[in-house]
Amino acid sequence: MNILNFTFNLASTSIIVYIIKIYSISMCTYYTFLKLINIKNLISLKTFIVFVFTIIITFICGIIKYTTDSFTSIACLILLLSSLYSNITKNKIGYTIILTITSLSINYTLFFLAILINFAFNLILAIQNDYLNIGIMIITHITILYLIFKIKRFKDGFSFLQINLKNEYFDILILNISVSILLSFIILNNFNLILTASLIFCFIIFMIIMFITIQKTLTMYYKHKLLVSELEETKTELENKNKEIEQLEAENLNFSKISHSIAHKQKSLEHKLNQLMLNNEIAPELDISNKVKELSNQCFSNITTTELPKTDIEQIDDMLSFMQDECTKNNIDFEIKLNGNIHHMINNFIDKNDLEILLADHIKNAIIAINHSDNINRSILVKLGMIDGYYGIYVYDSGIEFEIDTLINLGEKPSSTHLDDGGSGMGFLNTFDTLSKCQASIIINEINPPSKENYTKFIAIIFDNKNEYKISSYRSEKIKNVNKRKDLIIEN
Repeated sequence: MNILNFTFNLASTSIIVYIIKIYSISMCTYYTFLKLINIKNLISLKTFIVFVFTIIITFICGIIKYTTDSFTSIACLILLLSSLYSNITKNKIGYTIILTITSLSINYTLFFLAILINFAFNLILAIQNDYLNIGIMIITHITILYLIFKIKRFKDGFSFLQINLKNEYFDILILNISVSILLSFIILNNFNLILTASLIFCFIIFMIIMFITIQKTLTMYYKHKLLVSELEETKTELENKNKEIEQLEAENLNFSKISHSIAHKQKSLEHKLNQLMLNNEIAPELDISNKVKELSNQCFSNITTTELPKTDIEQIDDMLSFMQDECTKNNIDFEIKLNGNIHHMINNFIDKNDLEILLADHIKNAIIAINHSDNINRSILVKLGMIDGYYGIYVYDSGIEFEIDTLINLGEKPSSTHLDDGGSGMGFLNTFDTLSKCQASIIINEINPPSKENYTKFIAIIFDNKNEYKISSYRSEKIKNVNKRKDLIIEN
């Protein structure tokens, strides 16, 4: 007996033997199906339901095979098993069909391998009983299947088939090979000597290709999974580094703001100390006050220093006095106008420390703007207190305008037109922090280009509980053309 006759005799056995064979392959297909998607609970009510319904399905397919052909029988088997598995596992029918065809092709391949093994036994034992032959082949088939899924790489199923329709390349590849194997087995059952002789070789080739494909696919999947894992780790690490950088930048910015404020206070205190020394209130035994006064008069003889009105808040008066001295050094007229009760202002609208820093920042900015201007008029006016129905701070100067980009970026990032001349960009960041805390608004009003008869601009900080940023400028159209901020109000 050769392999062709042996296969032919198996194919032409009774319907009972065929149903037994199909039932065994179907149950092994269900086992393979569960293993592929890594379902561990094999003994359950669902398995019992599959056990019963598979009997019905195999009887139906057996009748179809003997009334029509093997192709129709196998097609019905695939559709009926897929419908059953889809209802049992609650997976989509398309995904279930792919898994069912793959599982069925694996088991037909293993069953063909069992045929080859049984044929080898028959060469020695010459077993003629069909039921005994089919029983040995079923046991051989089940044993091979069990041993395959005991292999470490296969024991948890095929991971690339466990993610529904997210591995289309693998699905199509496996599906094509599986269908080829099933078609080969169908043709093998419809025995034709010449066709079958060549088909057995093709079937063996398909079987080898399928196992190699599965092995290669698993290797590719694990490499891909490792790469994805490494990318995720790198992404997480990068996000953590970015957070650290953002935190350090925030800390650095906060430190810069604090340093900026402390610098103003330090200079104010130094100025007060110098004034005390000039007035002989400190170290009267050192006879240097007259020399200091003489040098001071020689340096600043162009500007007449007037007595500033007092707010009766010591640190505010000290800061204004220091800024007056800075203006005198830079040959700038400095004037203060007080309206209303400044004590009421710091008790209800702004902390005196914040007020001190606001005055220092904006007067210092005004000095820098004037020093970069060719304007003959060199003057700063500070209005403090109740103005137009609101408490506020107004700082007028005759210096140059803001650069438009600087106006757009104020309060969002450190912006300064004159970094080389003492500007750090921290002043306006501090200002906007204070505005947010006090719910105050800031208005930058550019009156006109530098003019010897008038101030060029003023900055108003108004405690109106609106927290707005507004620009009123003769350059309003140019500013609007480049503005991207939604919180900026631009007026003519």
